[in-house]
Amino acid sequence: MSAPSPGVLVRRFLSASPDRVFAAFADATLVARWLRPSPDIALTVLAFDFRRGGAYRFAYDVPTGERMVVGGTYSVIEPPSRIVFSWLIEPPDEHAGIDSEVIVTLAGKDAGTELTIRHTKLGRADADLRHDQGWRGALDLLDARLREEP
Repeated sequence: MSAPSPGVLVRRFLSASPDRVFAAFADATLVARWLRPSPDIALTVLAFDFRRGGAYRFAYDVPTGERMVVGGTYSVIEPPSRIVFSWLIEPPDEHAGIDSEVIVTLAGKDAGTELTIRHTKLGRADADLRHDQGWRGALDLLDARLREEP
């Protein structure tokens, strides 16, 4: 077992307004286009109820044929500045059962948005590293999508 760790903190400046960035988290079709760690991993939205108390469930398919499923519930939705949701990976994944939390904050800055993602309660250094890389890859895809689509 890996040593405990404080979690993940990722910041990114995006050249889109907070409203557009918030919308990318709030719409299942948009989420499916970017919320994955790399372009070669497919995301299927299995459930998506974007409201306080609503649940989501995503399936990630990797090129080797494995599937990772994650789900959770939204506890805070404050358009266009804050979203908080649980993140629970399902078996048989090596990080299954870690009930973590994602806090997304958006702040308008220089005609764009300062996006901060804090992923806490992962409890293991290997899970922190995996999720840090995953969020960074996803934000690369989000940035590309926001630049492509007016």
